[in-house]
Amino acid sequence: MKKRTIKHNGELDLAGYKIPCYVLEDRTRVLSKRGIQNSLKLTNQDSKYSSEDELINFKPILCRDGNKKVYGYEATKLVEFLDKVSETRNQIKLSPQQRIVAKQCEILLKGFAKVGVVALVDEATGYQYERDKANLDKMLDACINTPAITLKQLQKELKEKRENKARQKELNSKSK
Repeated sequence: MKKRTIKHNGELDLAGYKIPCYVLEDRTRVLSKRGIQNSLKLTNQDSKYSSEDELINFKPILCRDGNKKVYGYEATKLVEFLDKVSETRNQIKLSPQQRIVAKQCEILLKGFAKVGVVALVDEATGYQYERDKANLDKMLDACINTPAITLKQLQKELKEKRENKARQKELNSKSK
């Protein structure tokens, strides 16, 4: 794993989940490994998605912030991951939790696409210097929180399904 130094850092807000993000000295954009896993609610149950080695070179990057080690993923790999999960959704039978994660990925992909096009137009026209600094963040938030079922609703549903599954497992073990 190649070691790289963090030059800039900040946070990306995805439906209330803060994902630490970085720009390295070599200009690589990086998203925190833990931040991505937490925001998408990836767990061992979702192993069809969370096995990094199986995902298109979705291998962690070891970054350095002074003496602190930070693991993350190249930011553009998030889009590839979201796309892969969305494709998987149509190819194999998924558990209820995996279907929710896949839907989350689809919502994020569409939001990133819309914001990306706007950012490119802003850059081509020079408008990025006039717009509010948080304009793209607000646009992404609107994109991921206005579909018929929002990212927050999906995450709540996923949490409830996991809690129900845990309760059922507990009841089954007590009845034995």
